[in-house]
Order: sequence, then structure tokens, then C-alpha cells
Amino acid sequence: MKPRAKANGPRRQRGASSLFITVILVLVVMLLAVTAAVLSSTQFKLAGNLQYENIAFNLAEGALASAENWLSTGTYAKKKGFTSYGTDDPALPHIYPIGHLTANPLTMTWTDSNSLQIDADGAQRYLIEKYGADNQPLGTGLDSGGRPLTGCQKVDVFRITTRGTSAKGTVKFVQTTYSVPSC
Repeated sequence: MKPRAKANGPRRQRGASSLFITVILVLVVMLLAVTAAVLSSTQFKLAGNLQYENIAFNLAEGALASAENWLSTGTYAKKKGFTSYGTDDPALPHIYPIGHLTANPLTMTWTDSNSLQIDADGAQRYLIEKYGADNQPLGTGLDSGGRPLTGCQKVDVFRITTRGTSAKGTVKFVQTTYSVPSC
């Protein structure tokens, strides 16, 4: 009589559990791969957004340089529009007397009627507000160092607000004060 063969039950169970563990591991690896792909895509978009912000900031800085250059010529800081808005030259809607600009430049709608566009597509704009006239900066008194100072000791102070807009609509503002000798 031949000995009877053992049943294959435990071996089948070991194979089924190995298959189950393998499927679970494949799913975990697949989940990690999808997560990595999503994070990579998000990082790529964030880097792109930073580039657009940098472009907008650089455009605003360029507009600031234009405004400062415009004021520094000496004659533009004396424009009558800085004392009575709009009466000096209708082509200069971007200059405002002390206290005349009632809108917040950071939230207002920038148009040709309230700011100056300095490029063809409107990505760079500025406006200038007069903040003070004939101010004497600290340290410019006649008794500085025991000797009288020569030259103009008074300045007109302006606030320049610029706006730069990138291709995707990112907007950056730059505000600064700028002084020009008043005499």
C-alpha cells in the first residue's frame, strides 16, 4: 500500500498571502509615485509664480526709475499740477498736489486718467504725489559744524507709487519718497 500524499492546503495559503502582500506593496509604491508627481507639479507651478512676481517687481522698479528721472530734471517738480491738479497739463494726469489723491494707490484701478503708462502694453505705470514743500531736512541747519551751509537747504518731498504687471497678471507695487531741491 502506498502512503497517501499530504494535502496542499498550507502551501496554497502561503502563496495567497504572498500575493496579497505583493499587491499591497505595489499599491504603496504606486501611491508614493503619484504623490511625488503631484508634489513635483506643485513645485513647478510655485517656481513659475515666483518668476512672474519677480518680473512684476522689476517692472515696478523700472517705473520707479522713470518717475525719479522725470522729477530730477528740476522743471517737472515745479509743474503747476502739483499745486492745482489737472490745470497744468492734461497730458500729465499722474501728478497730484498735497492731499489731493483720495484713492489708495494700492487698491485703485490704474487708468490713463490717474497714472502714467510708460510702456506700450501698460505693464509699467506710476503716479506722483507731492507730500511737502520747502522742507528743511534734518542736519541741514545753518549752524551745522559751526559753519553756514551753502546752496539750497530746502526740498520738496514727493511720494512715488509704481505698479508692475507681469504677463500672467501678477501685480507688484513699489512706493518710495523722493526729494528735490526746492530752490
